[in-house]
Amino acid sequence: MNEPIRHHYIPQFILRNFCFDSTGQVHYYNKITGEVIDQDTRNVFMARNLYRDEINSPQCPTQLERDFSVFEREVSEIIKGKFLSDDFITLTMEEDAKLRLFFAMMGFRSERTRSFYENGLSQPSKKFFEKYQPNRNFVDLWRRNLKHIVNCRSIQEVINHTEIDDPIKAFFYRDTLGIFGVYFAVIERRDSEEFIIGDDYPLVVAGTLPNGVEMHMYSVFPISPNRAILMVSNGTEGTPRECMDFRPCVIALPKINEDGTCTIRVKKVYSEEVKPINEMILKEAQCGVVFKSSGMTLNK
Repeated sequence: MNEPIRHHYIPQFILRNFCFDSTGQVHYYNKITGEVIDQDTRNVFMARNLYRDEINSPQCPTQLERDFSVFEREVSEIIKGKFLSDDFITLTMEEDAKLRLFFAMMGFRSERTRSFYENGLSQPSKKFFEKYQPNRNFVDLWRRNLKHIVNCRSIQEVINHTEIDDPIKAFFYRDTLGIFGVYFAVIERRDSEEFIIGDDYPLVVAGTLPNGVEMHMYSVFPISPNRAILMVSNGTEGTPRECMDFRPCVIALPKINEDGTCTIRVKKVYSEEVKPINEMILKEAQCGVVFKSSGMTLNK
């Protein structure tokens, strides 16, 4: 059986929306070299054998990558069927829970996170995680938890799972439900400025409370050059315009329907609102960003 070697931490079904033609290529700005090159989507936002796991899946070391593909296919049906073109997007409770977990998983499954567990943990953090990983192989801790999370479809399944470590459950609870609750919003560019997508996915935007504590405001998940999904913390919709990168009405709460579904109205945003998002995406990227239009100018 052929084993996948290129393991993408941003799914192909999202990257293909940024292709500039039918060949499957995108414009890729390499932040390290400063060059813009045309690349096949198979060759960007990936790492070789990123999820290969011979410890927890010795019979099929690429099982984690295969399980990601299953989850991605399920989510792609929701994204393609509703988010790319509909002006009013209605989600069932099951779809909402699935999307929350999937998007929370995006930050945890990245090459950057793998590197953090390998080389970035402080000594107090290593001491803390020894309780869950006595041999101090913290990359194994990362992959072992991912192995179970990728087969869940809601935060409740994660919480109930006996093989997922408690600190990881806490991370995912925070990223799916927030401290005071979170909700989805969808924005669509109105004029020439397209959304770009970077290797630090999602872009997390935080605000500072009067006591100096940073609080999550919203996360940005570009899904095409035309649209991005936002995961917004409750209360952010009341933030004054001068403290936001776009008009507060853009992140209005979704409508909760009597049958338990929610309906999101897609909001239009303009170049002066898209540009700050793109600038933050470029700033936070470690390796590079992808964009569709050859006329796109990046504030490098």
